[in-house]
Amino acid sequence: MTIKTIAIMSPGDMGSGIGKVLVQEGYQVLTCLEGRSPLSKELAQKAGFQDTPNLATLLSQADCLISIVPPESAISVAQGIAGQIQSANPGLLYLDCNAVAPQTTLKIGKIIDGAGGRYVDGGIIGSPPERRGLTRVYLSGPDTSELLELHGQNIAFRNLGDEIGAASALKMCYASQTKGTTALWLHTLITAQSLGVLDTLRKEWTSGHPALWGRMEDNIPTVPHRAGRWIGEMKEIALTMEGVGLTPGAFDGAAAMYELVDAVFHQKGYSEGPPIMEVLTMIEDHLHDHHK
Repeated sequence: MTIKTIAIMSPGDMGSGIGKVLVQEGYQVLTCLEGRSPLSKELAQKAGFQDTPNLATLLSQADCLISIVPPESAISVAQGIAGQIQSANPGLLYLDCNAVAPQTTLKIGKIIDGAGGRYVDGGIIGSPPERRGLTRVYLSGPDTSELLELHGQNIAFRNLGDEIGAASALKMCYASQTKGTTALWLHTLITAQSLGVLDTLRKEWTSGHPALWGRMEDNIPTVPHRAGRWIGEMKEIALTMEGVGLTPGAFDGAAAMYELVDAVFHQKGYSEGPPIMEVLTMIEDHLHDHHK
C-alpha cells in the first residue's frame, strides 16, 4: 500500500512541523481538533491540516496514524485509538513517535496489535523540519516498509530493523545527552551561583573549554518554555536506564530539575526565558525563598 493520507495526533510544535512538510509534499494530512487548545488549532491551520469531526472519522480516512504527543500521554492516546481501530479501520498502520522508553513502546505496541492495528516504533531526532537542519524519524518493527517511502523537505525516515523498541532506545540515548546534559549544566550553574564561585568557574571554562560557556548561553534561555515538556521524557529515560540495570537516579534528578524550572517560570509568567544569568538568579531566589 502506498500511503497518501496521514493522520497526526497531535498538531503541537513537532507534530505540526512534520505535518506541514508532508502537506507540502502532496500528502493529505488529517487531525482531530475536538477539545484541542487554541494554539493547537492555529498550528494545524497554518500547517495545512484537514480537521475531522471526531476520532472515528479520522481513523476511517487515514492510511496511517502518527502519534506525537507528550510521553506521559502516549499510552492513553493509544488506548483511545485502539478502542476504535477494529470498527473504523482494521489493520491501521500506527507509528508511535513519542519520547518513551523501550518498555513503554512495547506496552503501546501490545495495545495497538491487540486491537488489530499494525504497530511501528518511532523516534524523532532533531528540531521540527521547517526550522533548520534535517529531522530524522527512526523506525523499527516488522511493518516499516510503507513508512520508509514517506518523504518531505528536511525530513528523512530511517530503518533500524524489525525489533520494536530499537527506535525508542535510540531516542532515549540521544536525549539523555542533549536534554540530560542541559539539566546537569543547570545543577552545576545554580550550585556555583549559590556558593559564590560562578564567575571564577566561568573564567575557567572559557579558558580551558572556550565553546562550553557559549553553548550554555545559547541553550539555557530556551529551557523555561520547554521544561514542562521535558519532565516526562526524563522519567522515560530513567526507566530506560533502569531496564539495563543502571540507576535511574541521574535522570530522576533531571526530571526534578525541569519540574523546578517549570514551577519557577510558570509562577513568574514567562513564556520565553530571559538571559542565562537571569534564569539562574530566578531559580536561586526561588530556592532561597523555599529554604527560609
